[in-house]
Amino acid sequence: MPLFYNLGKKVFITAFFITAVMILSGIDTAGAQQEKDTFIVMGTGNVKKEHVSAARQEAIKNCLITAVGLKATGLMNIDSMVQNFETLNEILYTNIDKFIRGYKVLTEARSDSTYRVMVQVTVSSRMVKRKLTKAGIMQEKMAMPKILFFIAEQSLEDSSPKYWWGRGMPFVNSASEKAIVEVMKEKGFKIIKHGPRIQNMAFRIVAGEPNLKDREAIDFAVKMNADVVITGSSIANNLPNTMGADMKSFKGLTAVRALLVRTGKQIGFISRAAVTANVNEIEGGRDALSGAGTLAGEEIARQIVSAWLKKDEDTEKFEILLKGAGNLANFVMFRRMLSTIEGVKFVQVKELKSDKATISVDYNGKTKELAAALMLKAFESFGINIYDVSDSQLKIELIGSQSRPVQ
Repeated sequence: MPLFYNLGKKVFITAFFITAVMILSGIDTAGAQQEKDTFIVMGTGNVKKEHVSAARQEAIKNCLITAVGLKATGLMNIDSMVQNFETLNEILYTNIDKFIRGYKVLTEARSDSTYRVMVQVTVSSRMVKRKLTKAGIMQEKMAMPKILFFIAEQSLEDSSPKYWWGRGMPFVNSASEKAIVEVMKEKGFKIIKHGPRIQNMAFRIVAGEPNLKDREAIDFAVKMNADVVITGSSIANNLPNTMGADMKSFKGLTAVRALLVRTGKQIGFISRAAVTANVNEIEGGRDALSGAGTLAGEEIARQIVSAWLKKDEDTEKFEILLKGAGNLANFVMFRRMLSTIEGVKFVQVKELKSDKATISVDYNGKTKELAAALMLKAFESFGINIYDVSDSQLKIELIGSQSRPVQ
């Protein structure tokens, strides 16, 4: 008997781990992204002074950390993980909730002073990738924004600034803007060219002044289907430094701001200077402007990428505590309807009991806005009673035509 018992136990354990590996590697997920991001993991917690609940939470948290680690492992090679472990520990493991879309405890058990849980965890692959990208650990392919420039430039050959949207001015491409554009093109940004035809369009929308108002720049950027508008100025100056009779020094200063067209919000600002030496004043001034533009371009590009990666992260995560989930058909219909609401990015059932369910929701808005959107939905076989709304939670009851709602 012990022989067969031990053999059966070994077979069970082997089968369990094979199943777990299949789930982890996504063998039966058919490439669906959500299932690729879902892991089955085990975690343990220590029971101290019979505080079982605390041990359970510790075990669940260990599962969440393990799942995020597995996702990161799948995105990076081992050498990169080892080299950047300190950074990974800082950006991933100290605020683990950011990367968890939802989880569900599948089973749990206590053994003496150890509490073990098996948890199904869904990780936000997008959030992990973006954090790693912003930290410079990995490069993520993404659709880069379209950029429109409004940079006024005063070179040593001009007594006043020149700018392409100026009335009565010939079309110009400034040295500093050319340098910034070159930097940004190398980084994959899409640049909107403003030739003579665009110049004529601008005359009807923006004032012919070097210091353009944000509203004017954004209004024209909307017309041009730009995602980001960069405004600013550049100026070249003579420096007193000389060498011999002919060699002189020149300084270029470029200051630019980046505005997100969709919101009008400033997402970047930088001011950079460069110094050059040349026997020719015109060439020296242009080189200084170009150098300042290159330096400014590198930094403003970094700031724009950081903001562009962050723009889709403005979703709130909260829970819906649902009563009346015992009617499975109604529950499924409610969940499907919830997923169709504009702004809802993700819906995950965390817990399902006899007549109650806990649903995790990622929503681009506040709980009261989602509650208002739900009130406008018509359900055929039942109604909903939203009986409590807080910043982090909605409490909803599914009610039939004869049911009395919770007060």
